[in-house]
Amino acid sequence: MTTETERPASGHEDHGVRSEEDRISTPAVIGVGVAALLLFFLASVATSAFMHGRLVERGPIAIPPEIGDSKIGMVEQQLFNGYPLRGERDRARRLERLGSYGWVDRGAGVVHVPIQQAMDLVAQGVRPQGAPAAGASPGGQP
Repeated sequence: MTTETERPASGHEDHGVRSEEDRISTPAVIGVGVAALLLFFLASVATSAFMHGRLVERGPIAIPPEIGDSKIGMVEQQLFNGYPLRGERDRARRLERLGSYGWVDRGAGVVHVPIQQAMDLVAQGVRPQGAPAAGASPGGQP
């Protein structure tokens, strides 16, 4: 028998009702897991059979002729291996121009000379015709 101190605080009597113990049925959990795996396997087999049937019905997918070109539409697609990159080619072309002679404007008689020779001439104080003097600023103001 319960005493006054052992009675519930709510003032209700418990009438001998107790809660069920928390237990998980191991066979039920294993059964659900096996059923889920079996369902997944069957769905995979059915999907594979369906896709194989569609492939046989339609035939292999043709590869578009533009695959392998350097550009498809507006997207440039270059391979990274085996080819020098565009930046390296551009840099090599610019370095070649810096080290060679050539015309800038043939009509005006303007040429370009190798950069090292141009730096040597500037260090000696040689200036092209029409260029500002060594101490003058390019804007014409001192």
